[in-house]
Amino acid sequence: MSAGWEAHRAWVDTVRAAETHTGYPLRRLMAEGPLEELRFQRHAPCAVLAHSVGVFRAWREAGLPLPVAAAGHSMGLYSALVAAGVVSLEAALDLLSAVEDLSEAAFAGRPMGMAFVIGVTEMEVRQAMTAHPSLALSNRNGQAQFTVSGPVDELELLVAALRPSVFKAGLLPVRHPLHGPHMVSLLPAVVRRLGSVTPAAPAFPLISHFDGRMLSSGRAAWDEGLASVALPVDWLAVVARLKTLAAPLAECGHGSQLAGLTRWADRTLQVVSLQAPPG
Repeated sequence: MSAGWEAHRAWVDTVRAAETHTGYPLRRLMAEGPLEELRFQRHAPCAVLAHSVGVFRAWREAGLPLPVAAAGHSMGLYSALVAAGVVSLEAALDLLSAVEDLSEAAFAGRPMGMAFVIGVTEMEVRQAMTAHPSLALSNRNGQAQFTVSGPVDELELLVAALRPSVFKAGLLPVRHPLHGPHMVSLLPAVVRRLGSVTPAAPAFPLISHFDGRMLSSGRAAWDEGLASVALPVDWLAVVARLKTLAAPLAECGHGSQLAGLTRWADRTLQVVSLQAPPG
């Protein structure tokens, strides 16, 4: 994950700041693993956030112009908030920690999580979900790519019911019912935990992953970030907004998942990856 980036001061400084704030050995985990430890529920989000912001800052130092706008899928919005200067890296890490702490306490009595379903229509997913009213459609990643959040036992029943008719379905490696109504009750406590943060005006607008709105003020962008764990993700709405910008598209981070989702949503769009270090 960190291959080639240790030579870039902006990346190193960013990840080092995240390590100092969290106490997690992020650089070692990104360079050496073990993978299971990097994927640990507390480590992975912090590593992804720090790496994505570090990649952006390194590319900016290498001459990348400011983007016209930025979007983030799920917690990718936190990276966008930091990259745009709305909040500090430390504030975004504190938001991750708040969500994790509050979710662990709220859902200790019943295992919760998320499942993915690929290869069926939204109508078919929703029809299958009628037998499981405790579940919620949490991500609309494409015309035939969805995630569902809720109790793990119900998710397993849903996956078993859909598996014969889908291309692929299964549980995601998360322990909380993100982007659904189960998270709504946690929002007041999240807001209280982050009450001391004062957002700044963004260097570029952000795009809501909920409905594709342009978030042009610091307060609007930060409010969206605070609420985002309970807001469903509609990547089709994001892609529709990106297309109106008529600007080159680049994915900033590790991997090419968003490039793939964007291409599946609109085959006319090309996304360049910034995961290889500049120079």
